[in-house]
Amino acid sequence: MSILNDIWNRLSRKSEKRKIALPKAPGTENRVYAVATEEGVILFSDTPKGMKARNSYLQHLADGFFNLTKVPETLRIYEMDLPVKRVAELADNCIEKLSKADLRSADGQLRKSVVSFTPDKFTDRSVLDGGVCREKFDLRPDFHNFDRLTKEFGLGISPRNYDVAALLYISENGYAGLVAADKVHPFSYEYEFRDLAEKLGDSMKARVNAPLSAHDFGYAALQKEAKEIAADLLQSEFHITNGEFKPGARINRTGKVETLRPVLHSYSEEEKIGRSPETYQGQEAPKQRMSGRQRQAKHVASITPQNKEKKQLII
Repeated sequence: MSILNDIWNRLSRKSEKRKIALPKAPGTENRVYAVATEEGVILFSDTPKGMKARNSYLQHLADGFFNLTKVPETLRIYEMDLPVKRVAELADNCIEKLSKADLRSADGQLRKSVVSFTPDKFTDRSVLDGGVCREKFDLRPDFHNFDRLTKEFGLGISPRNYDVAALLYISENGYAGLVAADKVHPFSYEYEFRDLAEKLGDSMKARVNAPLSAHDFGYAALQKEAKEIAADLLQSEFHITNGEFKPGARINRTGKVETLRPVLHSYSEEEKIGRSPETYQGQEAPKQRMSGRQRQAKHVASITPQNKEKKQLII
């Protein structure tokens, strides 16, 4: 259980401020970092404002990690010690208005400045000539991919992304019980696992009380059910199946993916684009939901709790 504790403590704690003012080696004063995805390349100077801008962009990618409409699937970070003039001039062009308060702050991101990551801020991959790829990240919707990106750069985790990451972990490893802990973000789908969690607790107690018994007291079957519930929620709520976005699909219990028409429901624009961690304060706790296989989970809204209409499945 210690490994699970470490995982969920990291997922639920507030992001640590990353140090950005690193000592520079001689001859690297003009160094430029390039962050490349399928959307294009965006450049950042090796300065406090540049590194904060880069972390803000990475936070932007993390916020949209589990959004159905996102484009990037791979992220690479390049380092260029002697960039040509054209490349150097494009660095930090995402900063439209720099706040001096951000420069004085120890925060690793630009909180008060105006930054933009619209298509006009990107350039083509020709700027990468002469650059050295230092890091590569997989951005496909997988727990381990998300955990690595947010952990590497100390990025914030929104309540919505916490829920998806927790469901992904459960679908792969089973229910740990720790995801239900109300730390920074409550687990919105605790109700869906409530009865199962009680049965798992009884099973574990029985195993402790009968250490010599070869019987698992239903533990394996319960964990299999937990994985199935998580997989169902991931598909119905977020269109994620086996680490891929598959709208209008569902998993049958033979392991095959079936296509449904129409898509069960769509999300609001805020849920699609994602929000920074600061916007997820004072969230309303999730209401009780229906139990059994007819359950229809309702996700906690990103900013203001909104009631979702139930969608009728038309065959």
